[in-house]
Amino acid sequence: MRRIIYRSLASPDLDRAEMFRLLYQARVANEAKGLTGVLLRADDHMLQLLEGETWKLVATFETIRRDPRHRHVEVIDERSIAQATYPACPMRYFDSLHIAEALKFLNEQTQGHVPRPIEDAVRGFFADAFADADGVSPLLFEAARPSSARPC
Repeated sequence: MRRIIYRSLASPDLDRAEMFRLLYQARVANEAKGLTGVLLRADDHMLQLLEGETWKLVATFETIRRDPRHRHVEVIDERSIAQATYPACPMRYFDSLHIAEALKFLNEQTQGHVPRPIEDAVRGFFADAFADADGVSPLLFEAARPSSARPC
């Protein structure tokens, strides 16, 4: 099993309707392939964590890399893992209006033990996406302690 975390910039034509079309397609494809993932979007910035069997994951990521709906795809972390971090989620999505919910979800699903590469990627994502915003806490995960398990 393998995990890829990457970031990219949304293409200018990736509006709300097209984004939801992309999410639907990703959920259907991921479910069929046994892949799981979480996608965050803040304005044009996107961050995705994708996990699954190595050969299926690599093939899917190559398709993602060529997708014109985003650009500047950059792998932040890629590694072998023993098990999926978010096994019940073919594609969970959070936009910039749901940051607190995203952080809570990431914590709850790991019982408060978010793997370091994921935590670092999410911190970097929010720092980049909201570089000009006030009040972005450097203690993102400390602010979102788990309360109860919640399905995707």
